[in-house]
Amino acid sequence: MGLFDLPAPLFNSLDAAMAGFMPAALRLAIWAVLGSVLTMFLYKLCSPQARIGQAKRDAKAARQRLNAFDGDFADAGPLIKKQFTTAFRHVGLVVPGTLLAILPLLALLLWAETHYGHTLPAPGEAPTITTVPEGVATHWDDRTQPAKLSVGDAGAPIAQFDMTAPVGIVTKQPWWHWLAENPLGYLPEDAPVEQIRIDLPVLEVIPFGPAWMHSWLFVFIPVMFIVSLAIYKWAKIE
Repeated sequence: MGLFDLPAPLFNSLDAAMAGFMPAALRLAIWAVLGSVLTMFLYKLCSPQARIGQAKRDAKAARQRLNAFDGDFADAGPLIKKQFTTAFRHVGLVVPGTLLAILPLLALLLWAETHYGHTLPAPGEAPTITTVPEGVATHWDDRTQPAKLSVGDAGAPIAQFDMTAPVGIVTKQPWWHWLAENPLGYLPEDAPVEQIRIDLPVLEVIPFGPAWMHSWLFVFIPVMFIVSLAIYKWAKIE
C-alpha cells in the first residue's frame, strides 16, 4: 500500500455509509467540501500567516514604487531588484505550507479517481484491451467474480490480474509506487509487455447532459473551487 493509499479504507467506509441514502453526485459534493475545508485550514495552520501577510504588503509596495518611478531605466535597478526580492520571499513563504496542505487532498483525489472514475463492464461484455507493444494476446474472463485478465498465451500467461478495482492501466512497477500503488498489481519486470490499457466504461455520476458532464470531476472540481474560495475569504487566509 502506497503512502497516499493509507486513508483509502477510511474513505471507503465513509462512502459506503453514505451510499445507503445518498446518490453518487451528492457524495462527491460532500467529499469536495471536506477536501476543501481540510486543505484550506491545514494550509492556514502550517503556513506563517503573519509573515505571508507582511510579505504580500511589501511586494505590493515594491510594485507601486516601481510603477510610480519616472526616471531613467538605468536608475530603476534597485526598485526592480526590490520587486523581485519581495515577490520571491512571498512565494517562498507560501510554498512549504501549500505542499503540506495538499497531501491529504492528493490522497482523496487518487481514491476518488479509482472509486468514481470508471466501472467494470457488465457480465458478458468484454472491454477493449490493448498492449504496449501491440500484438500481445489478452483474455478477459468474467465467468468468475472478480473478472480475470490474462496476458499472453492462455496455456502459459505472462501475467494474470484479478479485476478487483475498475483501473484502466497496468504497467511494470514504477519507482514511485510507494506513493500510490496500482490495486491490480504490476507486470513482471522481465515481461515483454510494458503496459496494458483497459478501455473501461466511465462511471456516469451525472446521468444527463453531454458526455463530458458525466465524470466525477464535473461535480468535485467546481464544488471544491467554490468552497475553497469561500473559506479563503471568510477565514482571511493569506
